[in-house]
Amino acid sequence: MIYMDEVHLVTTGSIDELHQFAAEIGLKREWYQEHKHPHYDLLSRPVRQRAKRAGAKKVDSKTLVRLLKAGEHNGQHKH
Repeated sequence: MIYMDEVHLVTTGSIDELHQFAAEIGLKREWYQEHKHPHYDLLSRPVRQRAKRAGAKKVDSKTLVRLLKAGEHNGQHKH
């Protein structure tokens, strides 16, 4: 599942799923940030709107972090 808060686009699934979704909404692969919680930044309102229209589930930042931590424990975020 793809999620977003006001700034970040993440997945609780595979990184490939995140890259595919990002490409579909016009984000460049080089914008991917491979951190503890891999993500793309959503730096403009139009990009956030495209993500939401494409099916990203909007959640608050606390929920987003909780989902990502749960994914780590379940072995998700594999490349």
